[in-house]
Amino acid sequence: MFLAVGFTDILPAIILLLAFTIVGGVVIFGLRRKLKQPPSTTIAFTLGDLKRLRDEGSISQQEYERAKDSIITSVKKTTTDISK
Repeated sequence: MFLAVGFTDILPAIILLLAFTIVGGVVIFGLRRKLKQPPSTTIAFTLGDLKRLRDEGSISQQEYERAKDSIITSVKKTTTDISK
């Protein structure tokens, strides 16, 4: 008799603990998946776009060179050497 009363008192806590465990596992799984994905390398301007802007006179040669160097540096940072 005492065992049945004790079990019914603890049953809601067990269900709540199980629910927290499942939700926590799903959250951790989602975070791990997101962290393993490679970063997106979306670049607003391609080098071709920059060259076109320079040729049209929208940007100066100096602005073109700075933007080109910035894009190249950004791409180098996001890519990894697989052979290492």
